[in-house]
Amino acid sequence: MTEKAWDTSTPPIYGCLTGIELPNDRVEVLPGIALRRVYVDTFGATMMAFAPPPTPKSPHPAPWAAVRGGFIFEGRVQVELTDMSGCDGLTPSVAIWLVAAVLRLRIQTPIRLAVIGNMPFDSIGHRVQEMQAVAFESASHQIGAFTAMRIEAGEKELSWLSDMLPVAARLYHDERFFRAFSVYDQAQWTPTPEMGTVLVWTAIEILFDLAGEREKTKVICRALSDYIGVDESDRDRAYQVIQKLYYKRGQTVHAGRGMDSQDVIQSFRLASCAFQRVLIEGKLPPPRRETIH
Repeated sequence: MTEKAWDTSTPPIYGCLTGIELPNDRVEVLPGIALRRVYVDTFGATMMAFAPPPTPKSPHPAPWAAVRGGFIFEGRVQVELTDMSGCDGLTPSVAIWLVAAVLRLRIQTPIRLAVIGNMPFDSIGHRVQEMQAVAFESASHQIGAFTAMRIEAGEKELSWLSDMLPVAARLYHDERFFRAFSVYDQAQWTPTPEMGTVLVWTAIEILFDLAGEREKTKVICRALSDYIGVDESDRDRAYQVIQKLYYKRGQTVHAGRGMDSQDVIQSFRLASCAFQRVLIEGKLPPPRRETIH
């Protein structure tokens, strides 16, 4: 009998997060969405075999040899989505992904939603045969401005998630936010830092609705510096930094140049600051237009 496919379009759904630990056993984020302590290591090892299996459904015979380059994702927090009332009409898989994506904006550790499953990871026990788990954010590497591999999420980080998750869910229905935030988040899983940086700047262009501008460098530098700067002098300093970074992004696109790691990190941080402000204000920045003389 063929095993029935797991329907991820209805709750409950569970995911394991890397990059953070909890101060308490369980934290309520929103009604129907909670975080819980858990221990889930997701790992993979590439193996070599040197003889064919005797039958199509049997394993390769020994000897086997390991190949370097495996991975391990250390999940210490479980996301529990048991009710959709706080998800603003999003699908469960998108809603649970937003938990990770919103945390990534605020916490400088490699947060990833490594696996989603159909039951709590900490209560499988002898029900392991009933467990249906799917690799979710499974790229072998992650790009970001990380200061630690894992931290304990404190009151500020958890309050940020509770406050900003409903805002992100609401804004996700706006096409401009959806496209910009999706591209920004996807940039973290690209094969090279250069590709990730190009995507980050594409996300910024979309966020400010600048794709069709002719004098794009000038417009994007002014739009982003005005948006993230706290005063005139800060905006002027930010403009100079953004101008240099956008120029280097252009060299990567048009001449295949590599990028310094600090330029990659700075590009990601600038985008993160912009998206944080969007969530805090609960609205997209107005489209920026420059008058060309």
